[in-house]
Amino acid sequence: MRTLWVAGVLIFSAFRLLAQDESSKALRTFPPYKVYQGILDEDNFPVSGARLCTTEEKSHCFTLAPDGEKFDKDSWLYFGLRAHSQRLRLNGGGSIVLFNANRGGGSGSSDRYVLLRAEPDGRLKNLLPEIIVTNQADVAAWDIPIASPLPVFITADYLWEGMEAHYSSHFFEIRIYVYDGTADRYTLRHKYRTAHKYPGIDNWEQAPEVLARERGKIIEMLGTK
Repeated sequence: MRTLWVAGVLIFSAFRLLAQDESSKALRTFPPYKVYQGILDEDNFPVSGARLCTTEEKSHCFTLAPDGEKFDKDSWLYFGLRAHSQRLRLNGGGSIVLFNANRGGGSGSSDRYVLLRAEPDGRLKNLLPEIIVTNQADVAAWDIPIASPLPVFITADYLWEGMEAHYSSHFFEIRIYVYDGTADRYTLRHKYRTAHKYPGIDNWEQAPEVLARERGKIIEMLGTK
């Protein structure tokens, strides 16, 4: 009987420590860091990915992966232009960092996004699945505690359908990503096509517009008020 009791205590303690560890990972403060653009060739296209490096004594870096890794390396396209980062402070304390860069080109060129968390050993972990959208996309991270302990990550990218000019208004596809504590990463929770067309970013008077106007529907789909 005592053996079973001890085993039960050990199991309970293990689960409690695991829960505490998961909680601490979510609430850890992201350290100071610097962002570096990718290396450019003679035509000003990136030949390496942008990277984000912590500035602690033992520095760790995260480099944006290229597009086309499944193919020959000569065909890879690198996300090294217009690198941008945003520190997201969490309601329960701590912070994570949203990091993105463009691969080059004109209107409609692609951006890769990652959402980084600093691990206990200093390494940087991307919590998002592969997120590549055009530079016409509207992207946001909203605090909706009822839906997710970490910010809800949302993208709205345009759908170029038949008989539409590139610079005309378009329907957008909304994708809503929510943190899954069991998987310890974000998963796609919902996606939908907007009921109305919106102008592309080239015609916005003040970007962004799409997600702000779709906020009510997004909140409704997440099952919150």
